[in-house]
Amino acid sequence: MSKTASDFLSSASLQKHQPTTQTGTERAISLLGTAIVLTSFFFVVFPMVDLAVSRWFARGSVFVLAEQPFLKAVRNVSRGSVYYIIGAMLLLLGLNLALPRKYRFCPLHKPLFVLLSFAAGPVIIVETLKALIGRARPRHLLEFGGSADFTPVWQFAATCARNCSFPSGEASGAAAALSLLVFIPEKLRSIAALVLTPFLAVIALNRVLFGAHFLSDVMLGWLLTLFAMVLIWRWLLPQQQRIDAFLTRARVVPARRR
Repeated sequence: MSKTASDFLSSASLQKHQPTTQTGTERAISLLGTAIVLTSFFFVVFPMVDLAVSRWFARGSVFVLAEQPFLKAVRNVSRGSVYYIIGAMLLLLGLNLALPRKYRFCPLHKPLFVLLSFAAGPVIIVETLKALIGRARPRHLLEFGGSADFTPVWQFAATCARNCSFPSGEASGAAAALSLLVFIPEKLRSIAALVLTPFLAVIALNRVLFGAHFLSDVMLGWLLTLFAMVLIWRWLLPQQQRIDAFLTRARVVPARRR
C-alpha cells in the first residue's frame, strides 16, 4: 500500500511529465480497485474470519487490550493528530491567500489535496457507509456479551443506529494521512512512505485490538480512502497550476484594484 500511495503522490512536480503521471495514476486506480474487490470477496465468502480475528483479542466478553495504556495513548494521539493536520492545512491556505507576497510556503494545491483526502475518506465515504450498512461493532455482538447479531461486511444489516462498525473511521483517517507525502521531496517520497505506513497501520489495527472494528472494517476503510485519494489526485494533478493561480489570484487581484 505504501508503494502505491507514494507512486501516485510522487508526481507532484510533474508539469513536464504528464503522460508518465497519468499512467502511474491509472495503474494505482487499477491496483486499488482490484484490492478492494478481492478483499471484499474474501470477507464475504469467509465471514467467520472477522469473528475469528476478533476472538484472538477477547477473553470471554472482554477485549483485554482495550485498557492497555500504550494502545490507548496511540489512539488518543491519532485522533488528536487529525485535527492538527486539518488545522495546519487550513492555516497554510489562509496565510497564502491572505498574504501571498509574504507567505509562500508551498503550492496551494498541496494543502488542498490533503483537505480533500480527509473530506473524501473519513467524512464522506465512512459516514455514508456507516449509515447505509449499519454493521454492529464486535464488542456489541452476542458473542462478546452484547445484544447484536454478527453480519458479514457489505451486508445491509441495520443492526446499529449510529456510530457503526463498517468502515473504520480511524483506519480511513490513517490512510488519508498518507496525503502528507505531497510535502516530501519527490526523491525521498518512497522512503517516507515506507517509514510512515507501518505507524499508520498500527493506528488502524489498534481498533481491532479494542473490539471496536472487525479486520474487514479496517482493511476496506484503508483501501477505499486510498482509492478516493488517487481519484482526487488524478483530477487535481493536470490542473494544479490553474488551481494555484486561481486561488492566489482570488486574493491578489482585489488588492491591486485598491
